[in-house]
Amino acid sequence: MSTPEFDPRVFETPDLRMELATRRLSGPLVSGHHPRRWFGWAVRIPALALIAVLLVVPAGWTVWLAVAARPLVVAGCGLAVLCGIADTVLGRTRRWLSVLGVVIVSAVVLTEFGATGAWAYVRTLGWVLWGVFLVLFALLLAWMTRGPRWVWLPLILPFGISAFVSGIAFRLIFEQIAELLRLDSVGEYRWLFTVLIASAFAWTWLGALTGVWRAAVIGLEADPVQARIVYGPDTVDPPGHGWIRRRIRLLRNQIRMLHEVRKLLHPTLLMLGLIVGVAAARVFDVVLIAVPGPLQPAAESATVHWWYLTGRSGFGDGDAAAYALPLAVLVGLTAWLLQPDMRRYRRPRPSAPSMRRDPVRDRPSWWSRLWLLIVMVPLLVPIGWLLVVALRQRGGFGVEGLRWVWSDAALWRSLETTLWVSALATAVVVTAAVPVAFWLAELAPGQWISRIAVPMTVILAVMPAQIYGGPIRLLMDTWGLSHSRVPLIFVHAAAGLPIAILILRAALLAPPESPAADALHGLARPATIRRRLREMAGPAIGAVAVLEFVQVWNDFFVGLLIGGVGESPWSRLLWGEARQFHENASHLAAGALLSAILPVLLLLGTWRRWVVPGITGGVRR
Repeated sequence: MSTPEFDPRVFETPDLRMELATRRLSGPLVSGHHPRRWFGWAVRIPALALIAVLLVVPAGWTVWLAVAARPLVVAGCGLAVLCGIADTVLGRTRRWLSVLGVVIVSAVVLTEFGATGAWAYVRTLGWVLWGVFLVLFALLLAWMTRGPRWVWLPLILPFGISAFVSGIAFRLIFEQIAELLRLDSVGEYRWLFTVLIASAFAWTWLGALTGVWRAAVIGLEADPVQARIVYGPDTVDPPGHGWIRRRIRLLRNQIRMLHEVRKLLHPTLLMLGLIVGVAAARVFDVVLIAVPGPLQPAAESATVHWWYLTGRSGFGDGDAAAYALPLAVLVGLTAWLLQPDMRRYRRPRPSAPSMRRDPVRDRPSWWSRLWLLIVMVPLLVPIGWLLVVALRQRGGFGVEGLRWVWSDAALWRSLETTLWVSALATAVVVTAAVPVAFWLAELAPGQWISRIAVPMTVILAVMPAQIYGGPIRLLMDTWGLSHSRVPLIFVHAAAGLPIAILILRAALLAPPESPAADALHGLARPATIRRRLREMAGPAIGAVAVLEFVQVWNDFFVGLLIGGVGESPWSRLLWGEARQFHENASHLAAGALLSAILPVLLLLGTWRRWVVPGITGGVRR
């Protein structure tokens, strides 16, 4: 019988086994005790209650109304959802199931709602495709203009201006174009207003997307591993090559590098694509304010068509509820299938660039400056035109519009209401979203609750507002709450919570065995957890606060749907003035400029410090 070999690294007794570590231990030593579980669940209750009461329950009510009115629509939407779930369960390898779900929903819409309702969905699909094109074009533009450091300032100006204001500006511009071109047929005006909607949407989003993409590209260049993948090995042209051949070789190299950038930024591409796609699917403000009433049926989106259905039959109508379901299913199904695995792609960013940047490559070329000129001039034209119209009056130029803005007590009261609603909704979102995001970031990726909670949060973030807005408005009218700010504040907070949770969760996620992961999962007191939270997700918290405030300030649809007559936001007041659009053009332009000052200044002051670092993971540019 042989004696077992002695291992000096192991000390073992009947009740204890100790083993000497053969590698250096990593991670900080954390003092404290295990946090009380009841405290963790208590701080998550506000967010979960708001989402359940103001999003999930009203959405279920909408489904119930749709079942009673159009059971075939609900059955088709349910079958499409099952196809999407099966696609996910099968490893996302059988994409034909998702395509089958889209075909089923399309057939249901055409069968149940006729040509008018189907064409509204077709236009919505066109706006979504236009949004996806803008995301890809912004990536190309960011890659070509990544050298100049001052480009972000004018690019983000339109992002702080609401879609309602952009609709006013572009209607004023395109009506002038129609006069110059002497358009007189209905068909020509339909095409003109289609171009108007596309231009207004691009004006709002293109600059901000380009700014975010530039920061993400610069983050890749600061990482030596990722930069090596993008730029590849240094190559020198063989002697004897002519100028044309060198230009072709340079173009091919640029295309290859852009392709590598797209692959490395794939999760960010999907996230931005979903956000812009959802915004395109919700096109409402521009159509309602920029397109004259007689031409709106030819330009309406699915959201506008739903609004007119509720106007004719009420918010408790089953047909209107059934019409909203296919849009929610299509958007939610897309979000379910395209959600990125953030933990898979997340990498710790260096505190300082670890790669020496090439001064030749970073120097702005004449080509990049030309791109900047081509993009920036159209971005500034609508703002300048609003100023011209605000100063224009019958006898020439004057300050009548500005004087009206200064002396209109109703406009200042509506701006004050909007400020209170935006500030309180932002405070609710930030305080309620942080505990839930921290909890989701702590969960293991393979844990069953993470597999359910994160996709559901993504679906709630992209859910159209008409799914839950109709039942909420019906309850407010029944209980007499239409003249209060409180419902509007909490509805805005509930609508902004899912996307805020996703942004904060992405900022808190960290690779295993990294200092950030140790700080996330280590045992500590609540004060220590708060300190670590500020260190890990401080810019993301600031970004969530700024984006929520700007979104609520610039909102028109939720304020129109939920806000009462006595507590109207500024956009609803200006919409009343727009009923006599040409007579009140100077008043509308002056009011639009006044309403844009606060969100634009807020974005300019926080873009590099909070917004971009919060979205891109710490890169400031």
